[in-house]
Amino acid sequence: MEIKQLQTVRTGQEVAAYLRERIACGEWGVGYRLPAQRQLASELGVGRQAVRQGISHLEAEGYLMTRRGARGGSFVGEPSTPVSVWRELLRANLPDMEDLIDFRSAIEQRICALAALRRSDSDLQAMRTAIEALPAAAPLNEVFSYSAFREADGQFHSAVSAASNNKRLTEASRRARSELFMPTDNLPYEQRVEVTRQQHTEIYEAIASGDPDAAALAARAHMDETLRNLHAIISEADSP
Repeated sequence: MEIKQLQTVRTGQEVAAYLRERIACGEWGVGYRLPAQRQLASELGVGRQAVRQGISHLEAEGYLMTRRGARGGSFVGEPSTPVSVWRELLRANLPDMEDLIDFRSAIEQRICALAALRRSDSDLQAMRTAIEALPAAAPLNEVFSYSAFREADGQFHSAVSAASNNKRLTEASRRARSELFMPTDNLPYEQRVEVTRQQHTEIYEAIASGDPDAAALAARAHMDETLRNLHAIISEADSP
């Protein structure tokens, strides 16, 4: 995968944000091995110290784990911070999260409208594949795959963005999705996966039919549901 050079990146936090975006958008799934630090530094146009700091940030958040030895390196893992910590973070930053969802809603509506006018057969196939990849709700005594949900959700929105053929909107969408996933991707999504599947399908069908107005409406409904989910999550009580 080509990594875009970040000529303005100078700090570890900015490197962390860029790497986190790859994970949040479903490009780097659980188990993915990052390029070597020297290679990352060269491809991103930054110093190795910034790369080390960025990786350390993501290790602290549970997004990455580092192994030593000949087969070692930095690998994508499951976020391990307790749900109660993320929920408190959301509660403390609710106005910012609501603004972010409003911003993303506006972007996604335009992206979906353009996708309905510009999509190709391969774009539609990528959307269908991402919908099919969404995990089903886990039966009793089985663990729901949050990583699979995150990857499939990200891949669907990436496919829709690609179909819009607008690089600026695509980049804005990626940044917004990364910020939104950062504090919420290990919160309870299992009970909402079927709603996500249905809404992704409605967006896909509107795009496939070439109806930009219906595609924008479906995108708005999807983001309205995201806002409802956010409020439901922060209102839930943590287990003692």
